[in-house]
Amino acid sequence: MNIKVQPFCRHFWNGTTYGIRSLSLFNKIPRAPPDKILGLTEQFSKDTNNNKVNLTVGVYKDDKGLVSTFPTVAKAQKILEQGEKMNSDFSYLPIIGSPSYRISTLNFLFRDSCPESGPKLLEQERVSFVQTLSGTGALAVAADLLAQFVSRTVWVPRPSWPNHVNIFKRHGFSDVREYPYYEDGKLDVDEWITHLRKNVKKNEGVRHCIILHACCHNPTGLDPTMKQWQQILDTIHELEMIPIIDMAYQGLESGNPVRDAYVLRMCLDKSRYESWPHGLFLCQSFAKNMGLYGERVGSLSVVVPPNQPDSKDNVESQLKQIVRSMYSSPPGYGCRVATMVLSNDNFKRDWYKNVETMVQRLLNVRQGMYDRLGWKGLLNFEQQHGMFFYTGLKPHALNRLREEYSIYMTMDGRLSLSGINDSNIDYVCDALKAISD
Repeated sequence: MNIKVQPFCRHFWNGTTYGIRSLSLFNKIPRAPPDKILGLTEQFSKDTNNNKVNLTVGVYKDDKGLVSTFPTVAKAQKILEQGEKMNSDFSYLPIIGSPSYRISTLNFLFRDSCPESGPKLLEQERVSFVQTLSGTGALAVAADLLAQFVSRTVWVPRPSWPNHVNIFKRHGFSDVREYPYYEDGKLDVDEWITHLRKNVKKNEGVRHCIILHACCHNPTGLDPTMKQWQQILDTIHELEMIPIIDMAYQGLESGNPVRDAYVLRMCLDKSRYESWPHGLFLCQSFAKNMGLYGERVGSLSVVVPPNQPDSKDNVESQLKQIVRSMYSSPPGYGCRVATMVLSNDNFKRDWYKNVETMVQRLLNVRQGMYDRLGWKGLLNFEQQHGMFFYTGLKPHALNRLREEYSIYMTMDGRLSLSGINDSNIDYVCDALKAISD
């Protein structure tokens, strides 16, 4: 049977007017700049220098330079893989995530981490919750909800994790502002507070959100003291701003995940704040403190104001709509691992020990670098925390490190301490001294 080809189809495949018009639309799409962190990792992978060192991505590596599984997580995995349910049930999770993960995570965040105020919030059903694609997914879902119904103005610290601005701009925020955080090697909390008081007017008709790094600020590693945090939170509450707590590194400050939730505890201190009148958003992740990077295990908790009986269910219904439109439902394996660790007291206790071991290694790296370099900022234990050190190196020095020594750091001078170990610490420190001379 002969099939007659329509002229419209011939024109397209022959590259005449219709085809040219279609191609020209794609020609208008510009090339996006590479990711400031992951783009450097791509360069690192192509580098043929045997001495190359990757100090860019915030992924914990052991003293052998390996991204190894936490012992407690490995035990949980083994039990799960031996279970019949794990081997036979791969059906979709509910839109808002695994029910058992929800219970165990809420208990960890609001009972274990906030024992004085959290349980009552759960009993009063004032916490809307959704399982997310790690902390990044939590921020994206939060931004989407806020932009639709509450605010399109957000304050981000200067400097901050580069993806913060990207996420909020991509999810409906037309006004992304910066508040002063770090200048000339130190925090400037007074300037931060003064800047907010000058530029945020609570009665101006615009609601302001603000991103707060719960601990281990990325990229500087510098955190306010407890006294400074109290001044900051008092100001934010007075200005009726909406706190968005980004808790990606819980446990990496002190080695104790519960202890490191102090910003959340301070926000929920009823003796100081009756409530946050426009809600509080907690974006949380188990990527760093359980090593579940690729499993994308996180959560978004929205604490709604009191005496608004429908708020929690209304918020949760909108979270479902947002998740459904983004990725329909979250992945299952990683949340099963996290649930097992969180819901078993022995596992949880062992997990805390794993986190403590990780933090101790990072502290040893700081000490080792200090012994070789004498950089005082490395040992500022009161405020310098986590897996990053902000070197203050300028782009020309960072380019030299990469081109002459194959040592890769982000172009803001952030150094990931976990990429340093006994086999490369002398090489890295010698290079840092050479480019600093």
